[in-house]
Amino acid sequence: MFDPSEAPSPFHLRQASIDDFEFAEALTRNNMGHYYDRHRLIWRADLFLGSWRESENFILEVDGVPMGVLRITEEGDSLHIRDVQIADGYRKHGAGTYLLQMSHRWARERGLRELQLRVFVDNPAARLYQRMGYRLAGPHLAQLGPIRHLARRV
Repeated sequence: MFDPSEAPSPFHLRQASIDDFEFAEALTRNNMGHYYDRHRLIWRADLFLGSWRESENFILEVDGVPMGVLRITEEGDSLHIRDVQIADGYRKHGAGTYLLQMSHRWARERGLRELQLRVFVDNPAARLYQRMGYRLAGPHLAQLGPIRHLARRV
């Protein structure tokens, strides 16, 4: 069967270092800030740093230029996608799809059962997640105010 993650790609995904933290936080805060404002949430840099330290973090590059962030954690038999962030100007070119495909591939290679993520209800990325097979994770987890919990089988 054809695996799209093995197709030639303009993207290069590398493991992040602490030197990438400033880029990752700025990109995430820039991308998510209006959702936080709209839903009356407060960005907490200390929580992002704590999550960064607990996650596997990756930087997505095109021609050596950082343009995206992927952050994951393994929890039980699930791979939890903490962040898929793409910089303005690079969206709608397959970068988000690429990161989701890589996450699926890693989950499969690790013998995990599912992938999970959270998304703001008004985030257009939710449509991408649904096209990639993510569904509400159940009534008790799915309703977290403005945030939806989605999952898909590996």
